[in-house]
Amino acid sequence: MKEIAEILKKARKEKGLTQAELGKKMGLPQSHISKIEASEVDLRLSSLQEMARLLDLEPMLIPRALTPAVRSVISGRAKERKPAWQPDSLSESDEEELA
Repeated sequence: MKEIAEILKKARKEKGLTQAELGKKMGLPQSHISKIEASEVDLRLSSLQEMARLLDLEPMLIPRALTPAVRSVISGRAKERKPAWQPDSLSESDEEELA
């Protein structure tokens, strides 16, 4: 859980949100967001899913045996530090269509 809490905290900061701002979006007090980020509470799956999506993350369950392969694809080769996979970028027309 500690690793998940650290990822959530990092993503919140990268989005430029305070704990209070994220809490307001989730309908939770800032103190509860603080406890989540400090791994002091058991996070419900529904709360994790909502928080992750607000932070532009996607929680995924993968078989443990595939974890090394998934990490390798995401992190890329050590020398290049480029991921082996990246999401497609959207064209301006695609972005307008989705808006």
